[in-house]
Amino acid sequence: MLRKKARPLSVLFSLVLAAIMFAGCQSNSNNNTAATKKPESSATTATSAEAEKNGDYAPSTDLELTIWNTQGNDVMSIEKPDEDLPGDWLANKTKVKIKEFYGNGGQQWEPKLTTLVASGNLPDLVLTQAGQGPAHHAKLHEGDLNWELTPEMLQKYAPDVWKFVPSWVWDSIKIDGKIYGIPFSFTVDEEVDSSLSSDFITAFTLPRQKATWNGGDNILAVRDDILKELIPSAMDYKEIMDKIKTNNAPMGDQYILPIKSSDEYIKFMYDVKALGLKEGNKPVYAFGYAGGDNWPALSILGAEMLGYKGYNYTGWLNIADKKMGFGYLDPVFKEAASIQNKMINDKVIDPESLVHNGEKFKEKVLNGQYAIVAINYVDGIDTVNTNLEKAGKPFRYVPFFTQVPQRAEYPAFKEGPQSFNETLSLMKTLKEDEVPQVLNWINTMFTDEWDDIRFWGTKEAGLYEDLTDGTRKFKEETMNKLLLDGDLTAMDWKKAKGLMTNNIPFSGGTPGFWNGVQKWNNFASSFERRYFNKTIKYATVQASLKFPADSEWTKGFVPVPNIQSWSPEYANIPEVQELWSKRASWDDPFKVTLTAKNEEEFSKKWDAAIANFRKVIDVDKMLEEQTKIVLPLLEQRTAQAAQK
Repeated sequence: MLRKKARPLSVLFSLVLAAIMFAGCQSNSNNNTAATKKPESSATTATSAEAEKNGDYAPSTDLELTIWNTQGNDVMSIEKPDEDLPGDWLANKTKVKIKEFYGNGGQQWEPKLTTLVASGNLPDLVLTQAGQGPAHHAKLHEGDLNWELTPEMLQKYAPDVWKFVPSWVWDSIKIDGKIYGIPFSFTVDEEVDSSLSSDFITAFTLPRQKATWNGGDNILAVRDDILKELIPSAMDYKEIMDKIKTNNAPMGDQYILPIKSSDEYIKFMYDVKALGLKEGNKPVYAFGYAGGDNWPALSILGAEMLGYKGYNYTGWLNIADKKMGFGYLDPVFKEAASIQNKMINDKVIDPESLVHNGEKFKEKVLNGQYAIVAINYVDGIDTVNTNLEKAGKPFRYVPFFTQVPQRAEYPAFKEGPQSFNETLSLMKTLKEDEVPQVLNWINTMFTDEWDDIRFWGTKEAGLYEDLTDGTRKFKEETMNKLLLDGDLTAMDWKKAKGLMTNNIPFSGGTPGFWNGVQKWNNFASSFERRYFNKTIKYATVQASLKFPADSEWTKGFVPVPNIQSWSPEYANIPEVQELWSKRASWDDPFKVTLTAKNEEEFSKKWDAAIANFRKVIDVDKMLEEQTKIVLPLLEQRTAQAAQK
């Protein structure tokens, strides 16, 4: 879906970037290959001393990599397993290890990029998430910082990747007709792989629903004791777990609370404050922000409170008018920000949370200082509740699903076709002859062999046995309880040989959490233990969040193409590239509006932020160009839906 060649950055930024790169070259000429400007090229000629036997690539030298996650505001430290069988196998086979994995340290990605270039400390790989790969690849390509990956290279060194990824996806991520990254973590969908069985799709898809801000399981949760105090008819954690054990089925629609309007939602939050609760000597607030950008405020809390779920502040399609829009320019986002500004001043929302980092947010959540929580900013809801139990806390977090209706001007929609969530771009800190080894490492994680090992361990380790009915079980009963039954109290996950896949970075390494390259998202695999054994259970709160396919909450979506500003369809629009490269400069002033002391000051700060946004980004031109692209795609999607 190549559209038009990306124009360069402004002259000023180009000069700054050139100066930074030159400085990096001077200070890192001996050990940082990216510091020296390389000619525009692909890595097609790489012919290192690596052995290639019988057509199979066989690396012979060890390679340690650094990875920068451009989406992460911060990276939290993690614990490692005592032994990591999958990680060790992967390292031995590919001779690749991760020595460092880091995020943005509380910054947006573009100032972090400037810092990395200036210091000569660019990573070997850039990890993008939330489908933002093409826009980020384009930015890196402007500075000639990442390698082009030709189809010939991919077919030779990453054949499983090349075979799996649909051609239309490769087309969608191209920059100036060339590939600069590997897409992965695909949404399980027949549009990606028509050979998927119905059992696989049922097991690993989460039907889109209209109850939460993103239509999935990235939810708001609420302390069950506070919920029960304010809404006695609501289920607390014990009642939920009893029902889960009885039902063993999706029960998302059973979590819906009798909060039926924006006014009732706001009243609930003020009622939390009126309880005057404390944890120790620390006040309990109705809500707190996780740090970073305005996402928790305006795309999560604001969306659920005011009924514009799915409409993120970074842009969307105005379905009624058939043109692209942008959140900050829409009155409802100002309304959401104004309400939350008042809540901050009224100490309904924690004022300190405006300057939180990830660790501080996690600390307050686990101490119970927030009634309502964007739970996935800490961890999965089951893990959070397990940690609360270990800490001796008397409360747990449960889903906070309300009935606030979607406003008519923001109809619920479903994007398509489904595509990738993450990408890796190979930076020119890698030597040209190291590129094949990295591609081979990525390719290995696309194979059935790797999937088998990451869920069950190596055959040689003898952790499991194959049964006559085609299923497997672990030889240690405690591992069966933990890994097959989902009993998180059965054993210390660090003793599980690295098979507790939601707790470890597969390749070992440093502070930082990463699940490695996964073909499908949500750990979907034919080797996933419960799927393999045909024993999928809805035994935890997280598992039970899925809505039944016939639920009214999963019906009535308007079919649309990919309409987010980060979608690959818009990656070659110069103004979109500028939007992401300058995000901090236009986004941060809107966060400042939340610090206003009164309504008048808020309005002045908001108007100033709008003026600054229009000064930084030619937003009208950007939306015009996006609209030109989306209209024919919308016609296609509408026609598709009519045929079903």
